[in-house]
Amino acid sequence: MTTNQRNRLVVFFSVLAIIIGVYLMQGMFGHNGSGCPAEFENTTENAQVFLMGTIGGAWSEPNRDCWREHVIQPELDTLGVTYYNPVMEDWSEENAREEAEAIANAETIVMVITANHSSIGSLAESGWAILSAIEREQTVIAYIAKESDDADSLRARKIVLSQAKTLAPQIDELILVDDVDGVIDALREVYR
Repeated sequence: MTTNQRNRLVVFFSVLAIIIGVYLMQGMFGHNGSGCPAEFENTTENAQVFLMGTIGGAWSEPNRDCWREHVIQPELDTLGVTYYNPVMEDWSEENAREEAEAIANAETIVMVITANHSSIGSLAESGWAILSAIEREQTVIAYIAKESDDADSLRARKIVLSQAKTLAPQIDELILVDDVDGVIDALREVYR
């Protein structure tokens, strides 16, 4: 297989993983009553950081995971770093195109998979997202909680973490951290 063919396959499978994740989550978004801020600014042209990972339910779900809105986005605002948050109230095919553009053009991919939800869709996307980010020479900051009450999620987490820990020492752009505070520390290191 030529390098060009390999690169085309990486792009194809990266977009496919995003689309699969989209379809897994597409029916989840309703009205916001979750406690997560409903209003935030997203740009695709200038987004330095793409925020992927656990959503944990519908837009209106009271227990939806708000790690983006409550923890990471305020820190990025403080650092003066632009970001793309793919969580939308009414998800559409246009959002899929925007998301693919944003992830392809970001300098850094932040992947947070929390213990609060099974996050099967995010875990499924994680391998392709990391691989394509490495191919594009993007930095990946990843936190994947080791715990889960869901047996399938726990098994998937173990596989993804094992592969990521094997790759991380060989790939400078892959930063694995132990918690969300580690994500903040890594972002500060990258963007100071």
